[in-house]
Amino acid sequence: MRGLAMACAVCVCWACSSSSAGPGAATPDAAQGTEGSAGGQGGSGGALPDAGNDVAQEAASPGASLGSFQLTYYWVTTEDEFSGAKDTSLYDASCNELAKVTAQFAASLKLEGTGRLSDGRILNYDGSCSCPTSPCYLVADAQHPWGYGVQGRALTPFRSIAVDTSVIAIGTPLYVAELDGVTMPGDAPWGSFVHDGCVVADDVGGGINGKHIDFFSALKQYYTTLDGQLGLTSVTVHEGGDRCP
Repeated sequence: MRGLAMACAVCVCWACSSSSAGPGAATPDAAQGTEGSAGGQGGSGGALPDAGNDVAQEAASPGASLGSFQLTYYWVTTEDEFSGAKDTSLYDASCNELAKVTAQFAASLKLEGTGRLSDGRILNYDGSCSCPTSPCYLVADAQHPWGYGVQGRALTPFRSIAVDTSVIAIGTPLYVAELDGVTMPGDAPWGSFVHDGCVVADDVGGGINGKHIDFFSALKQYYTTLDGQLGLTSVTVHEGGDRCP
């Protein structure tokens, strides 16, 4: 699940346009209580790209158009991006210290909701707490290598999106025309594949309102690559139909 809800005026890095934007901030899922950014184990958002389905998908048609949606991106922040004194403690819901990090990384983690520590652990937003610092976090398990979203869904790079659930229900497969045929950055199995346009609504965000999708680009460097390549602030979204069942 994404981080704390932020207004666009604050989150200029993500919530205003793709060309100037990075991640949005997801609100906690009360039913789940412990999860963070998107896609779920066993959910369709957790599937890896399947090249074997390419031919069948190309012959299939997407569903009805839902219209034009604002496009923004979000990603997993990484501790190694930040330098300085590690003077800020992060806690779990029982107020056990998980790590001591820089104030800058702590702020980025609070915004993004999911972050990777230098030791490889993935921390995910776990709600407000009464510990010395808040919010608190949980350590993601091996089945959620990119963090959690609503309903326990595991984030999948370049497949998971955050949505406004009053517009699109969680778990809905969608087709984004502008992504079809675009090579995703990064390394296999998560990246380095030609996108078929299929994504899944795996997450929510405090700044994701109305006809707006937030595309999970895994890492900030991949967002930069994609945003430079696509240069889009909006995309055309269809129901998945036969193309993205």
